[in-house]
Formats: sequence, C-alpha cells, structure tokens
Amino acid sequence: MNKLLLLCLLVLTPVSMASADLKIAVIDIGKAFDAYYKTKDAQARLTEKIEAAQKDMSELTTEYENMQEEAKHLYDDSHDPTLSAAAQKDKATALQQKEQDLLTLQNKIQETKVEREREIDDEKMRLHKDILDEITKVVNDYSGPQGYDIVIDKSGISANSASPIIIFNSSKLIDITDEIIRQLNATAPPPGAGAAAPSGIATPPSSPMPASP
Repeated sequence: MNKLLLLCLLVLTPVSMASADLKIAVIDIGKAFDAYYKTKDAQARLTEKIEAAQKDMSELTTEYENMQEEAKHLYDDSHDPTLSAAAQKDKATALQQKEQDLLTLQNKIQETKVEREREIDDEKMRLHKDILDEITKVVNDYSGPQGYDIVIDKSGISANSASPIIIFNSSKLIDITDEIIRQLNATAPPPGAGAAAPSGIATPPSSPMPASP
C-alpha cells in the first residue's frame, strides 16, 4: 500500500465509518522493524560483510603502497651515477613496468571499491524488503481474525517514506505494534543460542572504504 493510497484512506475514513463502522488499528512499523530479532541478526551479518570489504580494501591499499615504494627505489637506481649506464637502463625499464603495474592495481582498487559498495547497498535493500515482508505477513495474519478493516502504519516505513504519515488523533484507535512485535519474536532463539539466518540475505549501509590511491 503506497502513501497516496494511505492518505486517501484517511480522507475517506470518516465517510466509510459512517456507512460501514470500520474497525481501524495503527502500527509503528519502524518500531516493529527495530525490535524484530531477525533484524538484529541480519544487521550483524551485514556488519561482517562491511568488515570483510574493508579488509579487502586495506590489503589492496597496502599492496599499492608497497608497490609505490618499489617504484621509488627503481627511480632512484635509474638515476644513480654509481651504476653503469646499462644498469641504469635496466632499472629504468623495470620502472616503466612497475608504473604500469601501479596503474593496473589502482584501477583494480577503484573497481573493487565500487563493487563492494554496490553489494552492500543491494544487501541492505534486500534486508529491508525481506524483513518488511515478514512483518507485513504477521500483521495480515493477526489483523484478519481480530476483525480489523484497516491497519495504518503511522511510521511511514511501509510506504517507503522518510517522514511519518499523519493520521487523525483519536484515543479510539488501537495500536497493535506491541502485539505484532510479540508475535514476530515468538520464534526468537533463547539467549546464547546461534543467531537465526535472516531470509534473503546473501551479501551494507554504504561502508567507509579506504580512499583510492
């Protein structure tokens, strides 16, 4: 359900209630999302992915820095007057190859950085969608038997909105957030048990990566 549809429902609610006496509940999907144990498990796996990417980038950067140092020595040797002309020429030739290797490695670092960031962003999106799908299913399974005609997400998360959806203020609205959180976490493993693998998580927030040389 998108934000426009939700807003339309809010506008039409007074008329609908007058004719059908709708039973309406509200839920804070953002709160349910944060409190769901699978969200925490998935975020831990995401952190591991970020740390692995940072390690890869750190190793590539160290390799580049070492190669730069080798190129510097070759440059110095190619201009060393104590060496023969032939030896200087050999060092200059090696320097040219080293500079080409540096360029190749620099391109690899840049490509790896872009690839890792894309993988992490894709995984964050999958995480968000998979968890929301599970929450939505629990909401639907709960709301039908309870007789609710409309459940409104007051956080705006389910409408992919960064700002809350404004709803009319009434003490008669029933907030089912805590009950949904209870049902979501009903299958949570006991403390100390292995974390459940989150569904749909195969590969983060964008992560801080070492700057390309």
